[in-house]
Parts: sequence; structure tokens; C-alpha cells
Amino acid sequence: MRRDYSFEFDEEERQTSSTHRLNMHPVLEPKPDGPMFSRGQQMSMMLSAVLLVYALLSGDMPLIFLLLSFLSYLLRPLAEKSVGLWLSNAMKGFSFALGLGAVTMAFL
Repeated sequence: MRRDYSFEFDEEERQTSSTHRLNMHPVLEPKPDGPMFSRGQQMSMMLSAVLLVYALLSGDMPLIFLLLSFLSYLLRPLAEKSVGLWLSNAMKGFSFALGLGAVTMAFL
């Protein structure tokens, strides 16, 4: 003899269950308006720019590619705010491809 273990919820339990499911996935709130870049990001951009000048003067192509890749990845929020999401996504792909090319050039 098989027992049926399926229980039927009454209306109150069904409402509680659906409310509980809704509370598990809260709506994401937008980021508060603050500075676009943190101090650490600003400092890393400045250091990358200084290293880029050094790489340009010394002619180190893999380092130039790597630093351009890093700078283009860091400047994505600026592009997203000024032009749109499509440019931000394009810069992300460009920076990954440029970084992969820099690593390839370094080992060849």
C-alpha cells in the first residue's frame, strides 16, 4: 500500500510561501551617487600612466600593450556613463584581447 505524501497548502500558507520566495531575492538598489573611481583606482591609473610613459620611452611593446589593456579596462565606467553600455562592453573585450596579446608577445 502506497501512501500519498503530497500535502495541500491552504491559502494562508500559500501566501506565506510566495512572500518568503519574494524576500529571498530582493530588488537590487542603485548605487549611491559618489565618486566614480575610488582612491585605489585613481592611484592605479596614475601609476599605469607613469609606467606607460616609461614603456613608450624604452620601446617595450608587451608592456605598452599590457598597460593599455589595464587602462582601457579601468576607464570602462567613464565610457559607460558618457557614451553608453555598448562602448563599455566593447572596451572590456578590447582590453581582454589586448592583454592576451601582451602576454603572447612577452613569451615569444
